[in-house]
Amino acid sequence: MTHRISRYAAIAVGVVALTGAGVTPAYAISGPIQSFTFSGTALTAVNEYSYFPLGPIIPLPVSISRVVDGTAQVVASGKGVVQYQCNGAAINTYTANGVVLSVPCG
Repeated sequence: MTHRISRYAAIAVGVVALTGAGVTPAYAISGPIQSFTFSGTALTAVNEYSYFPLGPIIPLPVSISRVVDGTAQVVASGKGVVQYQCNGAAINTYTANGVVLSVPCG
């Protein structure tokens, strides 16, 4: 009987080792969520930290800047998710979260 139990234990250890089950704590899949996108009518910047799946999403400071003559001028700022609505179709350069976009957004 003990031989059978130890064989099952060895199989269970092998399954855990191969699948990673039980080895990685849940918070290991958390981390920063950052993006800067253009939808055609708005620019959206996201800067959050996620403790998924067990914890909260923490909004972090974020801003969208328009680059004019080499100088960044903040056009929208806040925490977590920030949007800037386009007012025209002129090509302009914007920056947020270290990403630079040149888009038709006046």
